[in-house]
Amino acid sequence: MRQPSFKKLITSLACLVLILGMPGFFCSCGRKKTGNADLGDYHKYLGDYYYDCSISAMVFEVPEGEEEPGILYRQVTDLEKLTQVCPIPVCFFFYSGMQADRYGLFACIEEVAEVYHDKVLIVAIDALAEKELSSSYNVDALPEAIIIKENRQKARFNGKDRENWTAQDLAQWIVTEARK
Repeated sequence: MRQPSFKKLITSLACLVLILGMPGFFCSCGRKKTGNADLGDYHKYLGDYYYDCSISAMVFEVPEGEEEPGILYRQVTDLEKLTQVCPIPVCFFFYSGMQADRYGLFACIEEVAEVYHDKVLIVAIDALAEKELSSSYNVDALPEAIIIKENRQKARFNGKDRENWTAQDLAQWIVTEARK
């Protein structure tokens, strides 16, 4: 029984080490971490903080009543407009809301969303709840990630090869593809 908890701890620690080891990809030399709000007006396509909606953006903002920023989930009200006006690449992270996160994917994705909040906007999409959207992007295995840049699909991390990659591999892929 202790083994699953140990595996989760190891996965989380490995993800943290990977994320903290990526600063060479992007230089934040001397810039203060202020959050996503300073990146333009794409926020008008984000709704309220909502952790149980089928399409939500992982934003790095200061929660009301707090002093330090953190990852908050905000409902996406217009995904098409968001991808049109967002000044940074958008990563669609398709997942299954019916499955538990046994592999620690969300922990790794949230770390990427926090550390690289000014380089990539992560949008989590429950593929089962959003079947039409999943179909339009030809999502046939979960999880899957797609980088949208300049309102066009630029790269895809195909979930078909699930047994051949880890949460850390997906996090690394997002960071690498977002900077291209």
